[in-house]
Amino acid sequence: MTIFPIPGRKTAAPGHSRGDGSNIPNFNLGRRSVKSDSELVELVKSGQVDAYAELVVRYERQVRAAALHAVRERNTAEDVTQEAFVAAFETLGRLKDGAKFGAWLMGIAKHRAAKAVRARCRSPALVGDIATIPADNGPLSDLSALLLELVERLPEHERLVVGLKNFQGHSILEIATITGRPPGTVTKQLSRAYARLRYWYSKENSR
Repeated sequence: MTIFPIPGRKTAAPGHSRGDGSNIPNFNLGRRSVKSDSELVELVKSGQVDAYAELVVRYERQVRAAALHAVRERNTAEDVTQEAFVAAFETLGRLKDGAKFGAWLMGIAKHRAAKAVRARCRSPALVGDIATIPADNGPLSDLSALLLELVERLPEHERLVVGLKNFQGHSILEIATITGRPPGTVTKQLSRAYARLRYWYSKENSR
């Protein structure tokens, strides 16, 4: 995977983006280093932006795997991976402890993946013909346009777990891992979301 292919442009140190993405260098991903994350982060902050290539090489596979696990679609996972590395580069100046780069980067990737899932929840391609709302935490099947509209009314934290469960097919434990919430919290949020949807749906259908 080749990311940040913007040759022939001058680059700026992290935290000094001109807002058009032109500060992202065309990294040579073949260059290897035995430096620690902290050392590489400090090099990048000092203006040696090519050092970011090693961080990309070091974490690219891990970020892509996490993204694919979350979004369940390869092209979207690639987009999430690219976005995560770009966002990390542009905000690297905010990272105080370079040794925590890996965990910080994965947090950015998790946020981008969740955003992609929320966007997918709004996709018309997810709309079916018959709306069936489960009485438990089972999957929503054959979503109608009405039900999809009702899902959009849910609080964001409930809309996210419904999207991960019903549009992406994740288990409770997988959703807990993706969102960083305890499994019990995920279960409660799904139950509340389904209760709202059942109430709203029956109310709309009685009109």
